[in-house]
Amino acid sequence: MAETVSKQMTLLPEYQEKYLKDLLANVFQVDEETGTISGIASQSPLYGQPVLDDTGEQMYVAADGSYTSEINDASRDQFGEPIFAVEGGVAAPDVMRFTDAQQEAINRLVGAGGFEGMMDSYQPYLDSSKDIYQKGVDIADTSSSATFDPQSYKDYYDPFVEDVIDTSQADITDALNVQLGQMGAEAAGVGAFGNRYGLERGTAIGKSSAEAGELGAKLRSAAFTGAQQQAQSVFENQQARGLQAGQLFQGLGTGMGALGESQQALGFQDVNTLFNVGQLEQKQLQSEYDVQRAGQLEEAYEPFARFSYMRDILSGVPASGTGLTATGTPSSSPLANMMTNQNVYSALNSQGLGSLRNVSGA
Repeated sequence: MAETVSKQMTLLPEYQEKYLKDLLANVFQVDEETGTISGIASQSPLYGQPVLDDTGEQMYVAADGSYTSEINDASRDQFGEPIFAVEGGVAAPDVMRFTDAQQEAINRLVGAGGFEGMMDSYQPYLDSSKDIYQKGVDIADTSSSATFDPQSYKDYYDPFVEDVIDTSQADITDALNVQLGQMGAEAAGVGAFGNRYGLERGTAIGKSSAEAGELGAKLRSAAFTGAQQQAQSVFENQQARGLQAGQLFQGLGTGMGALGESQQALGFQDVNTLFNVGQLEQKQLQSEYDVQRAGQLEEAYEPFARFSYMRDILSGVPASGTGLTATGTPSSSPLANMMTNQNVYSALNSQGLGSLRNVSGA
């Protein structure tokens, strides 16, 4: 029995097949003879090709954008490392370090880089404030606890009082002598000697002595009172000045402490201002770096996007395939005929020899 074998395939039009082969060959291809791999997908677009000099050493990027073999002429990154020259590729992701303003703010805060630390910067002012304030307390305490010395009037007693008294008494004595002379002349003129003259003379001397004593007492009393009042006034003024000095020192001490706090607060404001300005600069540098890297990524993957676009064009074109059908009828096998005959013989033998007639009679 003959068998029929049928194969059928659909082929792309020739122009579409050529288009697809060229597209895939540019993406990835292996040379069957050399084994060389080529195509844009044969290596990562993130890594560029190092630029080498004549000796095979990798070159550096100079400040003007050119390439140089001298490391001293190479541009530096934010960490001070030389930048190698590479064709293509994409910069690695990176984070902008602290700017100079931020670093100065940190140095001012912790006391590095030649700056005095802001932490506890108020302490010397507080120590001075405490000493000055305590000095004011001591002065005020000394002034308030002082007592008036009654004998201090001697320091202010007028030393010329006794001279005044002596002069005044001398004047009184002179006046008495004049009066006595007049009394003697009058008595002589009238011939009144004896008891009457003696009485008048005694009365005059007694009155003169009383006046001299009263005058001395008044002058001494006035001098004592004035000296005592002056001494009291001086004592009170000293106390008042002491209290004022104590209050002044206390105010200075308080002001010194406030000055220390103000200095630290102003220092912190400077630190915050510097750090905030540096943060703006850092953010700007980070944005510039990210934009440049995004552009490099876009440029590196542009060929893939282009080939993806070409693939979309191919997938959108209707494929009018060509059909190919192949039909074959295989010839019969001799072995199969032998097997068929064998089956026939087996069927005959299964009926037994008795079914055969002996026509000869033997």
